[in-house]
Amino acid sequence: MTSLARAVLALALGGLALLPALVLLGQALPVLGQGGWLAHFASTTLPHQALASLAVAAEAVAVALAAGAVPAVAVARYEFSGRRVVTALALLPLLLSPSVAATTWTVVYAHEFFVSGHALALQHGLSASPYVFVIFRVAATRMPRAFGELAASLGLGILGRIWRVHLPLLAVPAAASAVIVGALAVGDYAAAERLGVPTLSVGILNLWLSTQSVTVAAIVSTVVAVPAVLAVAVAAWAATSLMSQNPVTAAAAAAGRRRIAPLWGAGIVAWTLLAAMPGFFAPEAQLVRWAIERWSRTRFEAIPGDVANTLVTALGTTALVALAIALVVLVMRSGHRSRWAERLPWLFLTNFFLPTLVLALAFVMMTSDASWLGRWLGDWRDTRWMIAVPEALRLMPFAMLPVLDAMRRTPPAMVEAARAFGAGPVAARLTAYAGHVAPAWLLGCALVFMEAIKALDAALTLQPFGFSSLALKIYAFSRHQNMDRAAIWVLLSQALMLLPWLLLWWRLDRLDARRGPA
Repeated sequence: MTSLARAVLALALGGLALLPALVLLGQALPVLGQGGWLAHFASTTLPHQALASLAVAAEAVAVALAAGAVPAVAVARYEFSGRRVVTALALLPLLLSPSVAATTWTVVYAHEFFVSGHALALQHGLSASPYVFVIFRVAATRMPRAFGELAASLGLGILGRIWRVHLPLLAVPAAASAVIVGALAVGDYAAAERLGVPTLSVGILNLWLSTQSVTVAAIVSTVVAVPAVLAVAVAAWAATSLMSQNPVTAAAAAAGRRRIAPLWGAGIVAWTLLAAMPGFFAPEAQLVRWAIERWSRTRFEAIPGDVANTLVTALGTTALVALAIALVVLVMRSGHRSRWAERLPWLFLTNFFLPTLVLALAFVMMTSDASWLGRWLGDWRDTRWMIAVPEALRLMPFAMLPVLDAMRRTPPAMVEAARAFGAGPVAARLTAYAGHVAPAWLLGCALVFMEAIKALDAALTLQPFGFSSLALKIYAFSRHQNMDRAAIWVLLSQALMLLPWLLLWWRLDRLDARRGPA
């Protein structure tokens, strides 16, 4: 592929990534120029809702780091009994969405804590802790032990080594984890609405529904869209200008895991189990009990259609993400060095930072009857693709970022060697990337599929007439406090996610299989 073709394709991908944010800005900026809007919104409850969202996000980040980072570092650095069990326990919350877990707690217990912002933050933190576990699991595996050993030989104690060596090395995964957990917490609507917590997403939807004006909602959304674009620009610059110039070589982290005392190992297992109890086991046990009780009174006629709609929509979302990743692989070169073409794919993070309802609002405006895109799509606006496309844009980073990291660690000489042996441009890339990029691409698509199964917020706004899915049916039951009737639908969604969950657990368990105990 020529440099011009790569640049054109990269610009097309970047434009697609920024399209929802640009649509929102294009709708809002002309009205904002008339003045008075921002001052008016500042006098409403929206600033308080934004602060509530930030408070929930901050608490969720702390919970996720405690529940995900601690066991991840322990599994990567040490050998102990129950090590594989810790990985499974840390990944279990992936099978339960925060809205389902939070609603289950409110039905079972009447204490006011379970309808507070702290409970919402706890559920978001526990639900997002598997992503923190994955990030720190990979980062800790690559972290060279020699740095800590050198610091110990220079007289630094355990606290000094943590402060001077380990925390700086883990600063990047900690920042990435905070960004992911914060974006998930701020962008959530379903869990906050179920608990009655006035977050920014709830406020935007209430404003949209009360005014029946997409322009007013778009103006509010610019408050979120502009910081999101700026944050993504900084992240893209840092990832391509700083991280790519300071890679940790694989040989530096090749030391074996150190065996620790059985008591410490039992403590790590107990800590992970303690985090998994409110995040998975307790609500899961209640859901199983409800499913058994309601089995004989459940109307099963609608279940096949709900399962089929959920599965096909999730597969369509995953296919769109896989196609976009394949185009990114063609655009980029391995071992890239901070070129604009390599920074553009990072713009897909913009749609992840936007609250899901804001992203849905952009698609409502783009596909309205008066828009050229709406006229061009025609009847396609009434299909499941209206849900799959925005979900694919939102979930793209789950597959995009692992692939970008894998490509950054693929030496350019591998592509050149394949070309020297007669392979064409595309075949050479496929051959060179097979060992590094393909596993990251597969696991990223598995994460996208699981999140697409649980996806709800976009479907609430963009669902075509007559469309139903497992997540929508669960939400419909929960609105009337009938979680016992929704239990079977929850278990069915978990059954659909089981295979990709097992794939993720198997791959993380074998991440450093060649490294035995030291």
